Amino acid sequence: MLEPDIRLDLRKTYFKLLIPLTVILIIFYLLKIFGALDNIHVGYLKLISILFFILAGIFGVAFPIFYRTLFISKLKNIKTISKEEFIRFEKRLIIISMLTPYFIIMPIIFNFPDFYFGGIILFSIYAVYYFYPSKARIDFEKRIFRIK
Repeated sequence: MLEPDIRLDLRKTYFKLLIPLTVILIIFYLLKIFGALDNIHVGYLKLISILFFILAGIFGVAFPIFYRTLFISKLKNIKTISKEEFIRFEKRLIIISMLTPYFIIMPIIFNFPDFYFGGIILFSIYAVYYFYPSKARIDFEKRIFRIK
C-alpha cells in the first residue's frame, strides 16, 4: 500500500489544477448569464469548435494513453520501478489529462455549437473522473507497475 502522503501529494496536484478551473468556469458562466459575453463573435466558429473538440479528445483520452504506453515500453525490461518514478509518471498523467477541462472555457465564451460543446464536456468529465488519484486506482497501478 502506498503511504498516505503519496496519495495526498497526487491529490494536491489534481486539485491544484481543478480548483482554479472551477473558479474560472464560475466567473465565465456568470459573465455569460449577465450578458457580458454576448457581443463576442469570432470568424470560423465551426472550424474553431472542431479544433477544440479534437484537442479535448487528444488531451483527455489519446495523449494519456500514448504517454502511458511510452512509459510501459520504457519499463518492459525492468522488473520494478521506484515510488519516485511512479509518482512523477502519475503527476504528469494528471497534468496532461487535466488540461482537457480547461477547454470548456472556449465554448462558454464563443457559444460553440451544442455537439462540440457537449463533446468537450464529455471528454472533460472523463478526464476529471478517470484520472482522480483514488486509493483503488493508485493501488491498481502500483500492482501493474510493480512498485518497490
